[in-house]
Amino acid sequence: MEAEEREGLATELDGIQEPPEKPISGGSDDIGDVSWNVPTVTLGYPSNVKGLQGHHWSSAMAMATPIAHKGAAAGAKVIAATMLDLLQNESLVEDAWRYFTEEQSKDTEYVPFIGPDDPPAIEKNAATMAAYRDRLKALYYDPSKYDTYLDQLGIAYPQLHKPRN
Repeated sequence: MEAEEREGLATELDGIQEPPEKPISGGSDDIGDVSWNVPTVTLGYPSNVKGLQGHHWSSAMAMATPIAHKGAAAGAKVIAATMLDLLQNESLVEDAWRYFTEEQSKDTEYVPFIGPDDPPAIEKNAATMAAYRDRLKALYYDPSKYDTYLDQLGIAYPQLHKPRN
């Protein structure tokens, strides 16, 4: 079976894009209730191979590469520069709030799924965590001892050939 050829990491930016009129699906952002209550910004930057299946080992491995780290570092710089713009230009914040209230949430009343009296489901994974907690501690990344998580695991990247014993 021949592997499908991939495009690789983006080398040029697509520019700033308006949100699609009818979004199909996108990446998760883990900001939950926050985005229903305050204006938010979504930023995309090249740090993974385009077209890989999400939540798959191949995507996770690609994200552990030095080139992916460079993409994430570049994205972090854009986030920092955006924050500086927002802190130094009040009209940007006002425009964001205007768009949020007059367009984005104008006809929507958000009701959270979790109510104020709902306790967290901490028992859900209690048995699994109890069984594996001690074994997982050895895998916690220690940046005071290692430059990267791959260094900590003893993985030399890139591995073009299987290491000889």
